[in-house]
Amino acid sequence: MVMKVIDKKCSSYLSILTFLYCIPTFAYADVNADHKTYQIEILKTREEVSAKEADYVYKKLMQRNLQQQIANRDDNTQFGLHGMEIPAVNANGDLTKINQAYSLLARAGVDSLRSFETAWHRVSDSSGNPTNFTQLDFQLKEAKKYNMSHLFVFGYPPAKYTVANNKLSAVQSKYYDKYKDYLHVTLSRLKGYNVKYAELANEVDAPSVWWMKSTPEQYVQEMKMLKESIAALGLPIKTVAFAATYSRNSLLGGITGGRRFIDKSFQLGIDQYSDAYSIHHFSYGNDDLPGYMRSVQAKHHLSNKEILDTEQLDTASTGRFQSNPYDLIKLFARGFYYYDMKRVDYFIAKDRYLNNKLYYFGLFDIDWNPKLRLLAYAMAVDSMKGRTLIGIYQPSKGVEAYVLKSKEDSPTKYSIIAWLNDTGTQSNKSVLLEGLSGNADIEHWNLDIAKNIDLTKGVQIDNRPIAIYTNQLPSWVNNNKMKNALYADESRALKSHAPMPTDK
Repeated sequence: MVMKVIDKKCSSYLSILTFLYCIPTFAYADVNADHKTYQIEILKTREEVSAKEADYVYKKLMQRNLQQQIANRDDNTQFGLHGMEIPAVNANGDLTKINQAYSLLARAGVDSLRSFETAWHRVSDSSGNPTNFTQLDFQLKEAKKYNMSHLFVFGYPPAKYTVANNKLSAVQSKYYDKYKDYLHVTLSRLKGYNVKYAELANEVDAPSVWWMKSTPEQYVQEMKMLKESIAALGLPIKTVAFAATYSRNSLLGGITGGRRFIDKSFQLGIDQYSDAYSIHHFSYGNDDLPGYMRSVQAKHHLSNKEILDTEQLDTASTGRFQSNPYDLIKLFARGFYYYDMKRVDYFIAKDRYLNNKLYYFGLFDIDWNPKLRLLAYAMAVDSMKGRTLIGIYQPSKGVEAYVLKSKEDSPTKYSIIAWLNDTGTQSNKSVLLEGLSGNADIEHWNLDIAKNIDLTKGVQIDNRPIAIYTNQLPSWVNNNKMKNALYADESRALKSHAPMPTDK
């Protein structure tokens, strides 16, 4: 049987309706064409961006205990964030706004930041030597103030050293010594800072975009050099491979990309040099990228290593501008507990335009004013961080519910996170969540808390997630919801609302 393979040149229909990065409606400075465009575009969304909302978010977050958030780290539920890097974070930018942004992120409960600032072409000077560390040093120092860790992306030399004469490519073998020097100098810069992961390149299973004219052999060799450089310096940094995206099904990526790239890398022994594997943008119910990464390890008779989601935007929405601020809570619940990943990096920190498209689902607007999404992020932290899964339930049609066990020192034994999904066929916009007992506090997506609620009569829920903090388990039957009902299907994956590399 000949496998049908689709390359990016013949798969334009696969590109999702993408979103843009932006500029705020309540921006006060730098009023220009981008700001005017943003003011028009943002009205098409459900973001409710305004000075009033920014003030509302700021006041709520400032009430949170900063030291408690800093102390509340957990390796099994790492709340990450992509985008606290240039151009958003600039050492020569508005430091008052940037400093405040870091403070608000810490109060929301962000554990770790993903950044490309260690890529060779970013730290190189005009001669290609790694001497330009202004931005990297700034990001490290800002994160250290709040004990945030980093995941840094390595590789990607200046174009003149690559096989494709493009920075999104592998280094030519004749420059391996320079590559090793770049690694040594840059990694040495990280001493004294909390850097948990070093991820090599980005979405390399899409070689026509992110690993141009480069091969799995070159990728494995670069990973080997990265692993050896970290070991030589005695740094406690884990290596991460792939940031896979085309591997969401067997059709994407052409003859050498997608799952062919991943499988070949394992054949070449990449597992010797990788401590973890990463995926980007799962599309719940349409694809199972984490499951594929586990299956390919099993195929090569390897023990499963941790899977990280190092970029995740809202793939739950059905179309452009349909994403709600509270939808990101669903992403974290599914990432941690349905897909059993240890880390989820929300995409993205700050609204912006990229390739003339607006990515409007940032936690901040383009002028660093906090958005409602930051409250939803904080609610996800409150209800999930450090908690382990008891079961995933469907107590009534359309309801998705996660019952979690709290840490020993928590005031309540359990956290129940639930919402009503839009099935497209149901007439009800809300349902009564039954099978609960006792009294409990209920946290809403915007951090509002209803105290000592009698659960015996049920709780009305809609598509906005709630968290119930209780000492009593519900009377639901665990039916492994979605594990059977939402088995990944390639025909759905092809049309899924998950971004392809050509979207960025």
